[in-house]
Amino acid sequence: MSDHIDNTDKIIFAEVARGLAAVRRRPGLAAHGCCHYCDEALAPALLFCNVDCRDDYEKELAAKTRAGRTG
Repeated sequence: MSDHIDNTDKIIFAEVARGLAAVRRRPGLAAHGCCHYCDEALAPALLFCNVDCRDDYEKELAAKTRAGRTG
C-alpha cells in the first residue's frame, strides 16, 4: 500500500515531466552568423556574442511574454 510520500513523489515527477515536455516543444533559436540581441557578426555556430546579450535577450523575451506579446 502506498503512502502519502509515494503519492507526492508521483505528482512531483509528473509535474517535472510536463514541464520538460513544454520546454522541448518550444522552438529554439537558429544560428545565423549574427548575435540575436545586438546583431554583431559572430561565428556561424554561435547565438549571442556574450553572456550579457544572452541575458538581456532572455529578459526582454520574458517581459514580452508577460505582456502577452510574442517574439
